[in-house]
Amino acid sequence: MANIEQIERIKQGPEAWNLWRKANEGLRPDLRNAVLKEAELQGFDLSDANFNGAILVRANLSGADLSGADLRRADLSGASLDDVNLSRSTIDIETRYNGITGCDIGVNGFYSLSTDSAALMRLDPPGNSMQGSSAEAVLESLRQARKLHTFSVMLGGIALLFMIIKPKTISLPYLAGSFKFDDISYAFLATILSTALLSQVASFIDSAIQGAHYLNDRRSAMLVGHFPWVLSKFESEPKNRRRSRIMRMFLVYHPVIYLYFFVKWDSLLVGDWEGVVLHYQGLPVVLGEYLLPVIFVVLMMLCRHIFMQAERFQKPILFDSETERLRRSDMERLAEAVEKQSVEIGKLIDQKRSS
Repeated sequence: MANIEQIERIKQGPEAWNLWRKANEGLRPDLRNAVLKEAELQGFDLSDANFNGAILVRANLSGADLSGADLRRADLSGASLDDVNLSRSTIDIETRYNGITGCDIGVNGFYSLSTDSAALMRLDPPGNSMQGSSAEAVLESLRQARKLHTFSVMLGGIALLFMIIKPKTISLPYLAGSFKFDDISYAFLATILSTALLSQVASFIDSAIQGAHYLNDRRSAMLVGHFPWVLSKFESEPKNRRRSRIMRMFLVYHPVIYLYFFVKWDSLLVGDWEGVVLHYQGLPVVLGEYLLPVIFVVLMMLCRHIFMQAERFQKPILFDSETERLRRSDMERLAEAVEKQSVEIGKLIDQKRSS
């Protein structure tokens, strides 16, 4: 629970609070589960504060220092975060920040442009989650999703050829000479295959978006954000974003094309519903009358899910500039230490040779 004394000090305003912070350097504010709904926290020094589970709905945090703050499970919905310092602050999947202002929302947290700082997903997820920071794992999931989705799109492309060329039968690749399909039989088979393929695509893209939550460095942001797949590639320019969204809709909802083969369009256009039903009931597909509606509903639900996950990839993968600088400094110090050790080892080897 939050420290009652500290809550009372907050009510005294930013000057009194900040003076108290200076007089108690090294003391970490304990504001766990504090109810600070619509609180005026503008200009407060809240660095390293523990806000775990705190309610900060529509709070005014403009200009506040939240560097190093623990925002896990906190509710920041509608909060004002203009000019807030978020360096080294952490959130988790239970942190709510819908409707915040003053920050850009990304896949893995939120970012303040004015202070060039970000609150990122905590790097130590629960031990039973099998999650962590691995750009390679995210990329592998995207590769598998892209491969399976490409095959499903190819099935839709063959259906399009049926619509345009109108052949009597067609042989599928890898089945040439063995099986020939008419348009109805092919459409039914392609519907089933697309359902199976897109269920796997949904699983892989779910894994990719979950893994992207925990990425927190520039390299990972570049690798995942520019992965060459329309469904996941991040577009920052408004024109490209609109064009990309239209392309994603066509690619994701490509199984809609199979409806062409199961509907008697001339009867539908004139409102002859009896003719539409009779045509559907007379389809020469085993159990088609019962299976098709169920399969198609599942297929459309999968398409919608994949599209929504693809939209989540249209938010940037963020990194905190201060953390990046510290990380580079650590790497430079490590490289310097390794270089010094290599020199010492070289000297010892030379001494041994000379002796």
